[in-house]
Amino acid sequence: MMIKGLRLQNFRNYQDEFVQFLPGTNILIGDNGQGKTNILEGIYYLLTGKSYRVQREQELLRWEQNEFHLYGDFLMSHHKVSLESHYRDKKKIVKINQVPCRRLSDFVGTINVVFFSPDDLIMIKGGPSERRRFLDLHIAQMRPGHVSLLNAYNKVIQQKSALLKTYVEKNLKYSQLQLWNAQILELGEKIIRNRSDLTKRLQNVSGHIYADLTSQKEKIQISYFALGKKTIDEALFEFPKLLNEKLEQEVERQMVLIGPHRDDVHILLNGKPARLYASQGQQRSLVLSLKLAELDLISQEKGEYPILLLDDVLSELDRFRRDYLINSIELSRIQTLITMTSGENILESGTFLRVEQGHIRRDP
Repeated sequence: MMIKGLRLQNFRNYQDEFVQFLPGTNILIGDNGQGKTNILEGIYYLLTGKSYRVQREQELLRWEQNEFHLYGDFLMSHHKVSLESHYRDKKKIVKINQVPCRRLSDFVGTINVVFFSPDDLIMIKGGPSERRRFLDLHIAQMRPGHVSLLNAYNKVIQQKSALLKTYVEKNLKYSQLQLWNAQILELGEKIIRNRSDLTKRLQNVSGHIYADLTSQKEKIQISYFALGKKTIDEALFEFPKLLNEKLEQEVERQMVLIGPHRDDVHILLNGKPARLYASQGQQRSLVLSLKLAELDLISQEKGEYPILLLDDVLSELDRFRRDYLINSIELSRIQTLITMTSGENILESGTFLRVEQGHIRRDP
């Protein structure tokens, strides 16, 4: 998979800019604050329907504008694909080859992408929501139906939460809560199975990569921790019972206490929680292992590698990890877009694109 061209209109600091990319490594070079990261964000948003930096589309608009437009031309399995994403009047429209998509799940996963930035360390040292988000974004690219599944589940959680906070006669409230619990059970089981399956595959691939990065001296273990239970089978078996047992407490606390929206991914380094015991260097190795595993898993699923976006990553890695990443990219012939500042001399080859004040030009 590769991107050939991108057009950004009123997106971040870009008024109307078009940029062409070549196979191999494309290096976006320029001082801080010129718009390098905004290009990667535009590509990521165009392919996934989400920004990895903000939650609201309003924050992606150019100053004093009320709409933005993204257009991209891609190659996938030797055929061309044109994608569009339009945001206007707080509504989003996405198109494949100029044909509007009814649902985002019809769009996501058409072209795959892996994004890697220093901020990804929060996957290791942050809260459970960061690790759930990592899993869900990856699953959505390989199984687009996961998007609809999550949206349906989140709506049910919102409805149940609203009911818990509403004054309703006790018997009626409990009867209605049981109806919402039935939907939480149905949707939640599917989400748990999807996340558990991906976690097992990540463990297998990233474990080998991490061992290589540490010369076989260290070992990682990644497992999905559902509903507070030790195994997935145990969690799914006890899910209905847990929903009933927590009902009284949920009414008292006015919040939904059981479901995959509270699950976590446990990452152990040499048998200890990485979040608490991993050094900064070990955390970088863990994230690098997970990102490279992501690339491999998508390649296994789709038969070709996704586009790789690296936002200011190389300067954050030591020489050994940086060389490992670059060698992996070159051996796999992955199209890669990298941002770096003008003063860095980490890469000597590739296509250089100069970014200055929202304008892009090819460096000779």
